[in-house]
Amino acid sequence: MTGRRTESSYAIRADRLIEAFFGPANPVWPDRDPGSPVGRRLVPYLQVLHEASDVPIILPRQDPETRQWVAYVIPHDERHAATVGELLQAFIGTSFARFHGLPARLNPNDPIDRAVLEFAGHSSIFVIASPRSKEKDMWDAVRLLQQAIRARPRRSWHTPTPVGRLLSQFDVAMAAGDNSASASILDQLSATGGLSATNVAHLRIKRLSRLGRNSELLRLAELPDVAITHPPIPVRDAILAAIFATALAEPLANGDLDLARTRLIEAGTLVPALMNGELSELSPEALTVLALAAIVVNSTPILDLLRDQPDVLEAVERLAPELAAKYRNTRPEPHGGGNVPEPTERRSSPPAAAPASWLQLVQAVAVRSPVTEVLAGEQWRQWSQAAEHDDQIAAVLGQLDDAAADRIWSLVGPFVDSDRYLTPAAKSAREFLVNALTHDRFSPGDLAGVVALTEIVLRSAPDAPAYAHLLDDLTAEAPRWAGPDRAPVVLDLVDLVARSACPDSDARLRLGYRLLRPLSDHSTRLDPDQATFAAQLSAEIAVELPWPEPESKSSAEAWSLVMAQDLLLYSLDEKVLGRVAATFNAVAPQVNVITSHDYVGSTQLRQWARRADVVVMATRCATHAATGFIRANCRPGTPVREADGSGSASLLRAATAALMRRQPI
Repeated sequence: MTGRRTESSYAIRADRLIEAFFGPANPVWPDRDPGSPVGRRLVPYLQVLHEASDVPIILPRQDPETRQWVAYVIPHDERHAATVGELLQAFIGTSFARFHGLPARLNPNDPIDRAVLEFAGHSSIFVIASPRSKEKDMWDAVRLLQQAIRARPRRSWHTPTPVGRLLSQFDVAMAAGDNSASASILDQLSATGGLSATNVAHLRIKRLSRLGRNSELLRLAELPDVAITHPPIPVRDAILAAIFATALAEPLANGDLDLARTRLIEAGTLVPALMNGELSELSPEALTVLALAAIVVNSTPILDLLRDQPDVLEAVERLAPELAAKYRNTRPEPHGGGNVPEPTERRSSPPAAAPASWLQLVQAVAVRSPVTEVLAGEQWRQWSQAAEHDDQIAAVLGQLDDAAADRIWSLVGPFVDSDRYLTPAAKSAREFLVNALTHDRFSPGDLAGVVALTEIVLRSAPDAPAYAHLLDDLTAEAPRWAGPDRAPVVLDLVDLVARSACPDSDARLRLGYRLLRPLSDHSTRLDPDQATFAAQLSAEIAVELPWPEPESKSSAEAWSLVMAQDLLLYSLDEKVLGRVAATFNAVAPQVNVITSHDYVGSTQLRQWARRADVVVMATRCATHAATGFIRANCRPGTPVREADGSGSASLLRAATAALMRRQPI
């Protein structure tokens, strides 16, 4: 009975989709006659729609004015989308269509887009457009794709991945700045059911905070429930910092405490639930919110703590001198605050045996000691850097058995996140790399970690034997993952090697050839900007491979259409910024490129953000203090894009896409 109702419901949804999709905005099939020439051509596509199988649904749309044809490709579900994207790259690539491998951003105000979103129940929809000269080839390819999937033996689209493994991949992707991978993994974690809704919400909050999407964070429907459940310190900090960025930063910067107090009362309904707990581990932004809230609700414990802890008060003073002065000079009078419950200071210290350094943490994970509280609370952010015990940590990592090596990978995200550019823990990073290559950690999130770990090792300027050993290890495993579908991470890794010191050019040549050869062999599947950058890197490191001749005329024409505008590039890697800026200066001199590598907000960064027409950020090792500051100070409507990685290729790709979308119509 249930099955029949489900089938009936699906049939109704399919009929509604056909009715809306082939409506007035799409003149493909105006008469809806199955016996007409168009109707007969549509039969195979409509048959797939009515079957409700794992074969992706493909429907044609034509623009009434331009007569441009596009194909809507609808995956069975959101997890199915990643596989469908790879299949589209394989069958179509860039040979027959302008396709970048990512789902489209559909417009809910468009009747056809809205109908597709309502039918699918998810937003991972692909829209493929083809040049007029390749339209027939594109439609032949998508029809062949459907036939191939239908004819192959039935199998599950999804290989179950343990929740712990997904959590490790999420942490690595987020720390390494691969934002598409972290979003995809978060969707998988949400769909598996292995985590509670509260834990998924914690991950979503941490990710939005890292990206500086404070307004989006504060709009989360589950936020009130999270706030009242005593969330871990990183989640608590993210919520408070978002309130600071969206409501308090401007009035406090202007010294207007009355306006800041008013805004806190309006926007800070969650704050009382977040006032209990340790203060010293919070960011200056979160501390500033609590300092003002303590005056509003007359929280004696927090008032006393802020007066008694000079280092905490100094953090507040850097952001709000006038607010800190109230604690230094006077005992604030209560301003009232209704019936807000009196918060109490609740210090939560880890057990006596809990790790208190990176070396102790690695040792604890190696022997399966409990470290959940340390990782969930991100207590490692308060420790001395891993570089101080690099030799000892590397020695522990080098002696792990397979089971311990699998557990220890959960530390790669925090390890990369804790990296500071002037003091790399290179030996530890090298052992983590051995772990990745030995245990086939080649998922999108893990590969972002491989690039980040390689960057840490190369930044330490290894001698020639160590350099060659590292690159040869990467070379040996490259065929297992390098290909046109992974072009961004391949190009990021080659770019990293190309711009790092090179004590052994032969080792660099071997790695470059092994990474770039698959891209050269399938260059028609690369986007034009990827092919151009691959050819540039190939020439820089003397890898002799054939590359397609750049369409200089059409490329120049495309760039000439880009408006004169200010582009702000943000990354902590100055070499990456320099390379990308030089590329834009060559191809689009009308674009004024501004670069910033500030770790936190500054007066200069505020001016640049307000002036920018487009902002592109690499978020590796960035914090909400920087990314949130940039977003908060942009003009309304300014496009802000995150690169999927920290290398030149990722930043260049994101910036190119953002600039091209701002072409005049």
